[in-house]
Amino acid sequence: MMTDAVKKKMAIVLREFFGSTNGTTKLGTGGGGTSSNATDLDVPLLTTATNTSSSSDDKVVEIKSSFTGSSLQGNTIREMGIFGNLPTDAELALIDNSSYNFSPLEQVMLARINFAAIGNFSTSDTIEVIYTMEVE
Repeated sequence: MMTDAVKKKMAIVLREFFGSTNGTTKLGTGGGGTSSNATDLDVPLLTTATNTSSSSDDKVVEIKSSFTGSSLQGNTIREMGIFGNLPTDAELALIDNSSYNFSPLEQVMLARINFAAIGNFSTSDTIEVIYTMEVE
């Protein structure tokens, strides 16, 4: 069991590292199963979107991003991934106070979700991706 205080702090970390601070969302055309060892989408498109994030309570985080139809035209989307820049494992081991300079960073994938294909986007379409998670 995690205490409520730790759940709140974990939600803040997820919101800040994968949300509005430096998080991005990628879309892709791959649709197969996913692996916990994956570091990128199966077949990523060259387009990414900046994330925004919010919290509905202390332990629920919602990450949103939007893509224009013109950036997706001609593609059928089957997967999405949420990414953020985190300190490397070696850098995390060295953190000893809140003024530590996080450098270098590495991009990590928080989650990959595959789904039934959607596609045939027009240039006037806007696709909004919303990912909601609860720290338990």
